[in-house]
Amino acid sequence: MATQDDDPSTELGLDAAYALATPDDSRTLYAAWADTYDSGFIEANDYVYHRQIAAVFCRDFEGDTVLDVGCGTGVVGVELCSLGVSVIDGIDISRAMLAKAAEKTQGARKVYRMLVEADLTQTIDIADNTYEGLVSAGTFTHGHLGPDSLHELIRVASPGARAAIGINASHFEDHGFHATLDAMVAAGTIEPYGLVDVPMYGHSDADDPNHMSRVAVFDVC
Repeated sequence: MATQDDDPSTELGLDAAYALATPDDSRTLYAAWADTYDSGFIEANDYVYHRQIAAVFCRDFEGDTVLDVGCGTGVVGVELCSLGVSVIDGIDISRAMLAKAAEKTQGARKVYRMLVEADLTQTIDIADNTYEGLVSAGTFTHGHLGPDSLHELIRVASPGARAAIGINASHFEDHGFHATLDAMVAAGTIEPYGLVDVPMYGHSDADDPNHMSRVAVFDVC
């Protein structure tokens, strides 16, 4: 089985992604990675995280409109579409990745209704209470977003919205996600949350926190 070390574009792999320091760093890396991300990373590394997140989210989702947060090339959207989600919008910092997401189809249908280029460390140009669901895979991880960005996501979710936010397990423990989620519960912003651990790769080592995602599942108040 191929690993990242076998990938000829290793310099565009996880080490580079985990080392990102600024939004501009993210734009630069993902512009270079967009063309080979699906084949050079997802396929080569038996990446299954997108399927795991979509399955967890859809277990109890009964709405229509979903925001795919950090949608990248659109692989989460493809899974959501195949599981029956009817309206999917995507948001990502990388214009190049969004261009790839725009190409994704399910039969004759485009996977995404709308794609938005935005920096989730800032206020995003989406109205309050817009979405009945929030999904994120691969965005809350080393070099990417910390827990403060959760507040902006909750703002665009409607009351009763379902969320499944995947957070790299090591990143979750190191950056205070528990405290932020607990504070949101105490403030009446979200309902008490559950945590579901899922593998990121088909060959994941459950004892390696960088092979696992901790998915925070909750309803928005």
